[in-house]
Amino acid sequence: MASYQYEAIKMSDRSKISGLLNAASEKEAREILREQDLVPTKLKAVTGDAADNKRKPSALQEVIQRVAGLGSKERIAFTRNVGMMIKSGIPLTDSLLYFENYVENKKFKKVVGKIRNDILSGNSLSQALSKHKKIFNDVYISVTRAGERSGELDQTMGRLTELLIRSEKLKMKVIAASVYPCIVVAIVCLVLLIMFTLVIPTFVDIYQQLGIALPAITQFMFFLSKLFKDNWYITFPVIILTIFGMVKYFQSEGGRKVFDSIIIKVPMFGDLINHVEASHFISTFFVSFGAGIPITEALGLSAQTVQHVQIRAAFMRVNNQIQTGQRLGVALANTGYIPDIVLLMLSSGEESGDLDKMLEASFEYLEDEIEHKIEILTSMMEPALLLVVGFIVGFVALSIYLPLFNIYQFL
Repeated sequence: MASYQYEAIKMSDRSKISGLLNAASEKEAREILREQDLVPTKLKAVTGDAADNKRKPSALQEVIQRVAGLGSKERIAFTRNVGMMIKSGIPLTDSLLYFENYVENKKFKKVVGKIRNDILSGNSLSQALSKHKKIFNDVYISVTRAGERSGELDQTMGRLTELLIRSEKLKMKVIAASVYPCIVVAIVCLVLLIMFTLVIPTFVDIYQQLGIALPAITQFMFFLSKLFKDNWYITFPVIILTIFGMVKYFQSEGGRKVFDSIIIKVPMFGDLINHVEASHFISTFFVSFGAGIPITEALGLSAQTVQHVQIRAAFMRVNNQIQTGQRLGVALANTGYIPDIVLLMLSSGEESGDLDKMLEASFEYLEDEIEHKIEILTSMMEPALLLVVGFIVGFVALSIYLPLFNIYQFL
C-alpha cells in the first residue's frame, strides 16, 4: 500500500482540489478518484514499500531513537511540513497522513497517527496536540490554538518552526561551548585515576624499600592511592552515589533554587545565562503575541519557557504588573534581567505600535550578544583550564618526586 498525492478537477463544478489517498497502485488510485467523480490531472507517489524499505532505520538508529526518545528534530520537521502542506491547500488530515508515512521515528509515527485519528473524530489540531504534552508544550498548543481561531494556521506553524529552529540553534551554541571543558575535566579525571592506581603505588614500594622519611604532601597522595587501589569496591560506589545524589538534589525544587542562585553570580557565566533566558522569553513572546494571543497570556507562556528559577519568577511578576496597568517596558525593566538596549527597543515599539517588529529585532540582538559572549567565555576558559590542569599535574608530580629531591641533597 502506497500513498499518492493528487490534483484533480471535480466534474460537478469544475473546481480544482488536491489531497492524499492510499492505493495499491497508480491505476487503483486513478480508479478511486474517478469513482469520486474526480478527473486526476496530477498523481504522484509520495511513499511506497520500496521507499519504506529504503528509509527503514538501521538497528543502531532504532536503539538511539528508543533511548533518546523524541527531540526537537522531530518537532521541527512536523511543524515545518504540516505548515507547508496546509499553505499548499492540502487538507490537514492528508498532511498528517503524509508525514506519518514519511517520519522515521517509530514512536513519533504513532503520535502523529493518534493526532490524525483525533482530528478525524472531530477534535481540532490544538485539542489533539494537547493530549501529547510531553512532546508539545503549552506554548506550542496555545499558539496553534490562536492560529486556528484566526484562520492563519499555516502562518502560525511557520512562526512556530522559526521559534523551534532558533531555540535549537541557541541550545547547540551553549552545548558547543561546554564540550571543551567537559572533555578536559574527563581527561584529567582519567589521568588521575591511572596515576592513583598504577603509577603512585610503584613509588610507594620504592620509598618503603629505601626507608626514607616522606613529606606530608607525599604521605597524603600515597594515602589516596592506597584508598583507591585497596578499597576500589567501596570508593567507586561512594563516588558514583555522591555524584548521583548531588544531581538529584539539584534537580529538586530546593536544590534548583540553590544552584541557580549560585550560578547566576558567577562572573561572565551568569551574564550569559541571563541573556540566554531573556532570549527564550523574548522569542516566545514574539511568536505568541504575533499569533494573536492576548499580551497577558503571551507573557505567561513566555515566562514558562525560562528555566532559571529566579529569572522565571521575575518574568512571572511582569504579567501581574501589566494587569494592574503598568507599561510593558517599565514592567520588564523592573525585573533587572532585560538588557537596556532591548528595553529601549521594546519601549519604542510599544509607543509606536510596532511592538511585533521590535520584539523580533530584540531577539536578533540577543542572539548576536549570546554568540559574542560565548566566544569571549570560550577564549577565557581555555587558559583558565590550562592553569587548573597545570596546578593539578604539578601538585601530583611534586608529591611523587619531592622525596627524591631530598635524597639527592644528602648524596
